[in-house]
Amino acid sequence: MDTNRKKYKPALSYDWLTPLYDSLIRLTMPETKFKRQLIDQARIEKGQRVLDLGCGTATLTILMKRIQPGAEIVGLDGDPKILKIAKLKAAKARVDIILKHTMAFDIPYPDASVDSVLSSLVFHHLTRRIKAALYRKCIESCALVESCT
Repeated sequence: MDTNRKKYKPALSYDWLTPLYDSLIRLTMPETKFKRQLIDQARIEKGQRVLDLGCGTATLTILMKRIQPGAEIVGLDGDPKILKIAKLKAAKARVDIILKHTMAFDIPYPDASVDSVLSSLVFHHLTRRIKAALYRKCIESCALVESCT
């Protein structure tokens, strides 16, 4: 097993804080504002496949789908507990998004099969080695890489 998997920590460092993630983020930063800016920069178009790397509770994933309903939006995250929250949010928002349980460094798409990879509040969780490998994989997988740490 990869030693990075053994060191995995949930977004707020403790599992018991996971249900509070959205509320704490909303109280501590202008999340909607910077995520909208990220989406604007990506210029997502109808028919594109876009990955939200480290989607967490799917706030960015859902927002992308609302802004461009004709795109295929896929959220990837390594935390099954936070993905449960994401699935509930997506169902409540009535958006058709794909949510997959996978680590950031295990993008399950072959080269050039996605149009964009966006990420928000994730890269600071990764080691330098994983960041470098992930950037290479994103560049191989798509035409545009946008990141907001």
